[in-house]
Amino acid sequence: MKILLYITSHQQLEEYNYFAQFIKRLQINNICDIFIYCNCPSINSKLVTYYQSFTQTNKRLFITNLNAGYRVGGVEAISEGFDMGIFQEYDYVIHLHPDVYLTDDKYLMEILNENLNNDTVFFITKSCTNDDKFFSFDFFIFKPKLLHENIFKKELYTFSNSPENYLCDMIYKYEIKHCFIKRFENNSWFPRRIDENLKLYHEHDLEKVRNILQYVFTSNDVSTSKCIPKFTLYEL
Repeated sequence: MKILLYITSHQQLEEYNYFAQFIKRLQINNICDIFIYCNCPSINSKLVTYYQSFTQTNKRLFITNLNAGYRVGGVEAISEGFDMGIFQEYDYVIHLHPDVYLTDDKYLMEILNENLNNDTVFFITKSCTNDDKFFSFDFFIFKPKLLHENIFKKELYTFSNSPENYLCDMIYKYEIKHCFIKRFENNSWFPRRIDENLKLYHEHDLEKVRNILQYVFTSNDVSTSKCIPKFTLYEL
C-alpha cells in the first residue's frame, strides 16, 4: 500500500515542526511519503529545516509563487499536484494542512486497509452541522488511480463558495463514488479538540499544541489514543 501525505499551506511554519513530532510516533510514518506544497515564496527558510526533519526517504518540498488567494489557494495546490502527476503512483493521497496534527492513526489505518481494494474514490469527513455540503477540506483522502480527471481544476477560478462546498459540488457533479468516515461524534469542529474518532487535532493555538506534545512524550503509552484523554476539549 502506497500512501502520500500531501500537506498544503501558505504561511504556516512552526506547525511543520510540531507535525513532524506527532507523526514520527505513528505507524503511518513508516509507510508514507510526504510532499509539502507551500504557495508563499517568501516563507522563512526554517521551513526547509523542518522539512528535513521528516524521516521519510521520499519527501519533496514545493515552494511556488502560484497563489490564487486565501479562498482558492488550497484547491489550486491540489489541482497543481494532480497536473504535475505526482499522485499517480499512490493508492491513497491524504490531503491535510500542517496544523491538522495526527495524534493517533489506529482508526485511519483501519480505513486505509479495509478500503484498499474497493472502488470508493473519496473519503470525506463532516465538521459543520448546519451545512450538508460542507465536506471538510482540511483533511480528506482520495485514490488518485481511480480519479481519472482533475476535478479540482474544473471550476477552480469561477466558483464563489468555500473550498468545502466546492469539493462537495465537484464530487456530486461528476458522480464520483465517495463515503463518509467518522471524525467528530457530533459532526462539529466546535469547540476545537482532538476529534473522537480519527484523533486529528486541528489547532491554531500553538501553545495548546505544545502542551499536547509535552504530555504525549511523557506518557508511557504514546502509541494509543488513551494517552491523551484529558486534552479532548478546548474552548476557543
